[in-house]
This record gives sequence, structure tokens and C-alpha cells, in this order.
Amino acid sequence: MKRYMTAGLAAIALVATTACGKSAEQEQAEQTAQAIADATKAGADQMAAGAAAMTKGLEQMAQGARDAGGTVEVLPFETLGAAFPEVSGWTRGEVTGTTTSFPIAMSQSEASYKNGNARIELEVVDAALSQMLFAPFSMFMAANFSERSSSGYKKSTSVKGEPAFEDVDTKNETAEITVVVGKRFIVHSRGSRGAGIEPVRAVLEQMDFSKLTAAK
Repeated sequence: MKRYMTAGLAAIALVATTACGKSAEQEQAEQTAQAIADATKAGADQMAAGAAAMTKGLEQMAQGARDAGGTVEVLPFETLGAAFPEVSGWTRGEVTGTTTSFPIAMSQSEASYKNGNARIELEVVDAALSQMLFAPFSMFMAANFSERSSSGYKKSTSVKGEPAFEDVDTKNETAEITVVVGKRFIVHSRGSRGAGIEPVRAVLEQMDFSKLTAAK
């Protein structure tokens, strides 16, 4: 979307210039368009650099594990589920999960929290540093990313010192935070039916991340 906006601004400046010479307003329009283009490129470069750094760090961790004695083993889903907290005012459902070796080695645990009609879904995934799993959102976490729209906002953030991505959709009335814990575990909390971003974050804040990082 930003790319199209920048191209449109540049086209407007070009049309104004060729029509009847450059007025002060037209020169200002060109300068504004160029400034937006430069800022957009700088932001994209920063995001790309952050994503590259995060990816390199994950690759180094995976290589270190291989050098130390083989492949990285995923944790059992029972171990992941042990990190799920009891939250005051919310009723936690059964913690369930799976551990699989195909198509990639992965463990996953999840549970639902209820408070009246409000719902929060909590999920923890361990894919043993698989780049396939981290790629879709690593760029947004590794840079100072933010986006606002008529339907809500998205932004990079942190939870208990770990990089995270916050996504609030006011039209669908959902709020989500995804956290990468210890550069390995993906923790996702999603609120709906009246569960806003505050309780979604509160559930994550009460998780014991050390139960994940200490076991890897």
C-alpha cells in the first residue's frame, strides 16, 4: 500500500510540473512526495535489516545446536502446557496439545480462557528454530513497525522483555499479541467477544516463560 501511495504522489508531482512550469506550490509538492518516498524507503530498509538480524540469530542458534551434537529436538507439548497460567477472574479450560515430526518437527499446546462471554485463546508453539515458522512475522517484530487503519492497528511491542507483535481489529472486535520467547517459542494470545488488548496482554504477562526457556 505504501509503495502505491508513493508512486501516486510522484505521478501527481510530475503532471503538475509538465502542465505549465513549476510554481512554488508545485515545487513544494515535489519535495513532499520525495520526502515521503525517502521516509518509506528508510522504513523498509530498517525493517529488512531487523528481519535479517533476527533470521541470522536464529540460524546461528540452530547451527550451534547442530555443532553441539545434532538436530534441535522440540519439547513435548506437555512441557509447553506447563507454562499456561491460572488468571484471576478467568476460567481456564483444558490444556491440550500435539507433538509431530511431519512435515516439520513441531509441538503445540493451547487452552481457552473464559470470563462471561469474553474469550482468550492461548497457544504456544515450538518448531525447534524452524525458519518456515518464523518468516511470516519476524520482520514486524524486529523493527519499530506500526500501522493504523480504519479497522484498528498493528505494531511491534514487547512482553516481559521478549519481542512481540500486537494486532487490534476494531471491526471484528479481536485483539492479538504474538511473542517470540527465547528466540525460539512462539506464544500467541487472541481475545474476542469483548476481550480487549489489556486482558490479552495480562494473560501473557502471567505466563512463566522460564518454564519454556529452561527446558530447551
